[in-house]
Amino acid sequence: MHVTYQLRNLQYRIAPGTTEIVRRLRREQDPGYVHERDRHPVRAKHHGGGGWKEEHAGNLHYRDYASYDEYVAHQQQKFTEMLKLKGGFTGKEILAYRERFYRRFRHLPGVLQPDAVIVCAGARQGTEVEVLRDLGFRNAYGIDLNPGPDNPFVRPGDFMKMDNAPGTVDLIYSNCLDHAFDLDGFLREHRRVLRPEGYALYDFVPAGGTGAFEAVEWDSEEALLKPLLASFRSVVKLESEEHWKWVLLQGPRPDDTIDLLLQRARSAGDHHG
Repeated sequence: MHVTYQLRNLQYRIAPGTTEIVRRLRREQDPGYVHERDRHPVRAKHHGGGGWKEEHAGNLHYRDYASYDEYVAHQQQKFTEMLKLKGGFTGKEILAYRERFYRRFRHLPGVLQPDAVIVCAGARQGTEVEVLRDLGFRNAYGIDLNPGPDNPFVRPGDFMKMDNAPGTVDLIYSNCLDHAFDLDGFLREHRRVLRPEGYALYDFVPAGGTGAFEAVEWDSEEALLKPLLASFRSVVKLESEEHWKWVLLQGPRPDDTIDLLLQRARSAGDHHG
């Protein structure tokens, strides 16, 4: 058992107000903030089930963003609203996330070295990064369009346009596939920055939802898994948990190979349909 991880869990359970994350985020709560009055203008268009395109892109359905800048502005509001309304997550909520992240990451010490470069894409406040560091991965960090103020775990960054040089990342983790502006571009960028034998670990909801901030939804689990599995040479793990599934993939494929695999998959689906 990982001692640092367990000790920090105990801190979140007994005295969450003494933890770095909770103290920092509570300072951002704004009692004077009224959402309907003070929300960003982009939220008038994109709210819950509103702001989606009428047409579907095959088995995928995207939000109707007028531009990439509108997408960025919309996605940034999720954490801003959370901070102003409630000062981030409570200690109990963070503990529940930590336990879920641990179930995802507990196998990684047998797969990666402690100095592995791990990027958590769309990490928001960075609980997943904290868990990875508790497990000994000192070079783990997160990126997010809005990491909030003075975030020690997460840097400003865009998982659609990463700053990393090609072939320099050992593992990418993300539970934000449903926040991608373009799912193909999301996967292409991750393949670009991963080492030839690098890993991608993706958390996803099999039935995509139409919440206030999701940017893409899928009509079936198969519609999402096809491009994920085609993007990498091997599947290390694929597991289910309550409303979530997660998959650990290794070995990013070249783009032309992926196109061929997806064409074959579509042809097979048409043949059996």
